[in-house]
Amino acid sequence: MMKLVMPLIAATVFASAAFAASSNQVCTLTGKKVKTCCCEKQSNGKLLCKLTSKTVDKCCCTAK
Repeated sequence: MMKLVMPLIAATVFASAAFAASSNQVCTLTGKKVKTCCCEKQSNGKLLCKLTSKTVDKCCCTAK
């Protein structure tokens, strides 16, 4: 049983690692690719785009 389960677990780990590494994001305000979201939550509940220093109501990053 373990001989069948271990390859399946290994394949799942490798597939999820590849997906995580390829999930780049794009800032819709600048069009620049970013590795992590460029929006930072402010005390007033709005988001601040660190690339443009603009306050936005909803996140300006999208998965690419």
